Amino acid sequence: MDLLDIIRSNPDIVVGHKAVCDSLNARKEAKRFADEPLKALIHVIDDPDSEFTKGDVGRYLQAYSWYSLCLRRILTHMSLARRADAELRYHPRNEKYSDRQKQLAEKHNELGPYTELDYQNLITYSYILLDRVIALSRRFLNGSNLPSFTSFNKHKKFLIKNPNSLDSNYSEYIKYITQNTEWFEIPLKVLRDKILMHSSGRHMSFLGWGESNCDLEMVTIIPATKNQTKLLEKGKAIEFSPRRLARDIESFLTWFAKYGTEKLSQHPTRRSSGRSKPRR
Repeated sequence: MDLLDIIRSNPDIVVGHKAVCDSLNARKEAKRFADEPLKALIHVIDDPDSEFTKGDVGRYLQAYSWYSLCLRRILTHMSLARRADAELRYHPRNEKYSDRQKQLAEKHNELGPYTELDYQNLITYSYILLDRVIALSRRFLNGSNLPSFTSFNKHKKFLIKNPNSLDSNYSEYIKYITQNTEWFEIPLKVLRDKILMHSSGRHMSFLGWGESNCDLEMVTIIPATKNQTKLLEKGKAIEFSPRRLARDIESFLTWFAKYGTEKLSQHPTRRSSGRSKPRR
C-alpha cells in the first residue's frame, strides 16, 4: 500500500483542497487566471499611482502579476507531468524513444526539478496577494473601529472577534470574509506559516495525482508517530491543489470587486486612500 492509498483509506485525517476534476487545458486555464479580476474596482477608484511610486493599487497589481505568472508555470508543470506519465512512464525499456518522446523527456528533465519550488512559490505569492487585496478595502470601509489593512489574516481575525465593529451596512462584507474564506486557513495559511516560513516539526511532502488525472496535488503529511506502520494515525494529511486555490481566489476577487465597486459608487468621496497623490 503506497502513501496515497493510506491517505485515501483514512479520510478523517485529510484536510485541505478537493481535487479539480475538470480536464486540464494549461494554455486556456493560464489565460483565464491571467485576467486581472479587480479591473472594475480599480477603474472606480480612479487614483493611479505616480510614475515613480506604487500605492495600494500598484502593489496589488504587482502581486497579482507575480501570482498569475507563478500559476502559469505550475500549469505548465502539470501538463508536462501528465504527458510524461502517459508517454514515458511505462515505455518498454528495450524500445527507443521516438523523436517526440525524446523532446518530452528532455523538457521534463529540465523543468521537473522546479515543480515543487513553484508550488511553494505559489503559496507565498498567494498570501502576499491577499494582503495586497485587503489593503484596498480601506477605500470603502468606514468607521471608528476598523480592522487591519496590511494583513488578510489579522483583518479576518478582527472581524471574527468583533462582528459588530463596522456599521450594519457592512454585514455582507463581514459575513463573506468570515464565512466564505475557509480555504485561507487550510491549506494556504497552515502551509505558509507552519511548514514553509517558520520552524516546523517533522513532516513530508510529495506530489501526486488526485482523484482525477487532471490535478497534480502537493500532499504534506504531519505524522503523529515515528512508526511508519502507523504513519497517519491521528496525524494530518494536507492536500494543496493550485487549480483549486486559483478558483477560490478568483471567486473571492470577483466578489470583492463587485462589492467594492458598489460601495464606492454609493460613496464616491471615499475613493482616496488618504495617502495617494491628489487628483488634478
